[in-house]
Amino acid sequence: MCKKLFWVPLMFLFAATGALAEGFYAGAGLGLTQIEDEDQGVSFEDNPLGWRLLAGYELNENFALEGSYVNSGTAEDTVLGENVEVELSAFTFSAVGLLPVSDMVKVFGKLGFYSGEQEITVQGITLDDDEDGLTVGAGLRFDAGNNFVIRGDFDWFDTDLDTLWSVGVGFQYYFGK
Repeated sequence: MCKKLFWVPLMFLFAATGALAEGFYAGAGLGLTQIEDEDQGVSFEDNPLGWRLLAGYELNENFALEGSYVNSGTAEDTVLGENVEVELSAFTFSAVGLLPVSDMVKVFGKLGFYSGEQEITVQGITLDDDEDGLTVGAGLRFDAGNNFVIRGDFDWFDTDLDTLWSVGVGFQYYFGK
């Protein structure tokens, strides 16, 4: 919990200072999350709808720094006759490499880390586990005009689970562009 309290003011500070400068952006997105885990022949799998809020600063045409709050959505499956729910929520910070394909399209790759919490609920009992790790992503951004960008993202998270990745679509708005 202390880790989360550290990241919240840092993101707001990042957003407040960047809002005054050209290159700052903020946005949101939705996507499907793939969550899988198998242990001793017992498997768990689901594809919940997740979401993200993001803020970033584009230092130049080819490099940006981006922070986000992501939520995987609640994955549900029946394991050994019991309903099991899994959810990951985390703050991320990534370096973003941008490659312009045209005046309106950019391909991007992200490398960063996340700090968050994984919740597993079985028979109404919730276990919380702090999660920290590597996150890698890639995507495509399309300039929709008037400071708006439509983006498609793929993100992978290094967790204790066998698989945790998401694919989604969202938008970002540039301030002062």
